[in-house]
Amino acid sequence: MKSARTMQKEIYLDYAATTPMDQRVIDRVSQASKLYYGNPSSLHRLGMEAEQAIAAVRKNIAKTINCQESEVIFTSGGTEGNNMIIRGIVEKSRREKMRIITTAIEHPSVLDVFSFYQSHGIDVVFLEVDENGLIAMEDLQAALNEHTILVSIMGVNNELGTIQDLQAIGQLIKKSYPKCLFHSDFVQGYLKIPLDIKACRLDAITICAHKIFGPKGAGAVYLKKGLMTKPLLLGGGQEQGLRSGTQNVPGILGFDEAINLRKDIYLQDLELLQRMRDQLIEMLDKRLTDIKVNGQGSPYILNVSFNQVRGEVLLHSLEGAGIFVSTGSACSSHKKEKQYVLKAIGLPEDFKEGTIRISFSKDITDQDLEYTAEQIEKSVNSLRKLIRPKRK
Repeated sequence: MKSARTMQKEIYLDYAATTPMDQRVIDRVSQASKLYYGNPSSLHRLGMEAEQAIAAVRKNIAKTINCQESEVIFTSGGTEGNNMIIRGIVEKSRREKMRIITTAIEHPSVLDVFSFYQSHGIDVVFLEVDENGLIAMEDLQAALNEHTILVSIMGVNNELGTIQDLQAIGQLIKKSYPKCLFHSDFVQGYLKIPLDIKACRLDAITICAHKIFGPKGAGAVYLKKGLMTKPLLLGGGQEQGLRSGTQNVPGILGFDEAINLRKDIYLQDLELLQRMRDQLIEMLDKRLTDIKVNGQGSPYILNVSFNQVRGEVLLHSLEGAGIFVSTGSACSSHKKEKQYVLKAIGLPEDFKEGTIRISFSKDITDQDLEYTAEQIEKSVNSLRKLIRPKRK
């Protein structure tokens, strides 16, 4: 007997939260688990084979972001990578007067670290954003001073899809204060939109595998050669002493497979995904009133608000129809301040409560989009009838 799940139509539209592993990635992880079970730090043949396998992945990642192999450090994912860079730089640069700068709409793994340091007496600036989630360059210029050691600004916002102009930001930072370090959480952008590390004057970025159909628990950071940070983890001295702990060889090789499947085609996907996003917006505009599209930039993410609807209720209504979306970042869904990004862009309260995030992949069909638009229309109208008073 088939389960209810296998019988029901499923349309997954939460790719910004995570992506299902490609079958070829699963096969690579399985193969790696069998072939490369030796500890990469061991001196015997099995250890050396495992070490050589991950060295090849390091080289592959370096090619995709135009850096040296030695500048790629493996991590468990985005949260560890962001903490590793930000906390490592701050702790290494500790002095009486120091300033660090970020934006008000960063991922919690960045925002919470900056808030932690603010509560411990460090001068922290949270740059405001406009209604589209973009910072003002004049605000950044005003925030920079001789005590600024680090600026961390994400490349693609995980809730809005807003793409910051990292090249303009990097050039401004380095022109004003060349010694100030520039980091970007690029988890939502890696192999989705182009990135030129050199042109952006970046000193560090964070990437991870599970946003590009790779395994969870695998990621990496780029750290510019010559920069020293204080490690979060002490132990065996793996990853140049910056990230102690036995490397996740199957996860790293799965990451490699995900990269291989995307690196030559992801630019071609941009036009397809943009058409898909625009098509769904047009469908919703024709079917419903009192809706608002938030943010701009990434074709992978559509953040849309419906007046007089609660986002969580809409989410579960759509789930009942086999459609899976989110109300924002999965990493902040259990936190008290869940809507800080929408608050930062000044979204009116009525719309803020009715916001969902729809995120795409090239596997979504036109039929999927049509069905999704129909179900959103049905759910929104049904929910609004429950809220709006009946006319006498």
